Amino acid sequence: MLRLDYLDQFGALLEKSLSSDETYDAVLGILEQVIDYNSATLFINDPVTNRLEVSQSHGQGIVDLIVEVTFERGEGLSGWVASQHAPVIFSAIHTENRDSRFHSLVSMPLWSEDRLLGVLNLGHSRSGFYRQEHKPEFQKLASQLSMIVEQLRLRDELKAKNSRLEELLAELRTAQQALVEKERLAAIGEVVVKIKHEINNPLSVIIGFVDLLSMECPEALPEFAANLAKIKTAAKQIESLTKALENVESSQAEEYHAGVKMLKID
Repeated sequence: MLRLDYLDQFGALLEKSLSSDETYDAVLGILEQVIDYNSATLFINDPVTNRLEVSQSHGQGIVDLIVEVTFERGEGLSGWVASQHAPVIFSAIHTENRDSRFHSLVSMPLWSEDRLLGVLNLGHSRSGFYRQEHKPEFQKLASQLSMIVEQLRLRDELKAKNSRLEELLAELRTAQQALVEKERLAAIGEVVVKIKHEINNPLSVIIGFVDLLSMECPEALPEFAANLAKIKTAAKQIESLTKALENVESSQAEEYHAGVKMLKID
């Protein structure tokens, strides 16, 4: 029934850089060489909802029966087969609907130890095409498919964990940079306090004496008064600079002139 010489192609699929959906689609394509079917549907068990979801389907429509009935793992035959641990074969499906797409069906639950991975359904239009004596062969096929689904699941989990790890590392680098910046600003703050103390005290004396000399300067010495005004203006600029240092929020440096960088003060 099964051409087992084709099954080694399944392993080769895992060596390719395909997504899970692309791999499942290729698996159903290989199955067309292994066993004849008119329609095939692969259901994958969602680990979050613990329900079967259609992953890939070849042929006309979804392969299933009793779709009106809901079981623990999902609707229809697949939801019931999910609780089994061996292929279920319906050799001859009798229906009054002459337009029915298939009259023989095999449903294979895919397990990895005690973990349900999915269900594969194959449908054929010919009654009696799948028979009970083929069950051992379908069990081998289900085992092969289970290994593929399990490896893809583990690969996707690893990708998700690696992605999360990269996010955490990026957050850690950001936090480290923020900590370094905070330490730099703390050091700058200590320097600012020292600068203000060492500069503002003598600066206040300078400005005070300039004001005193300006009041006592004779009108006959306009040039001297102008020079005093220049001294006061320069002193005020220094005072303004020391105040600006209080508002430094970053240790970022900017180019002062060619080859020389200084702390950026807005």
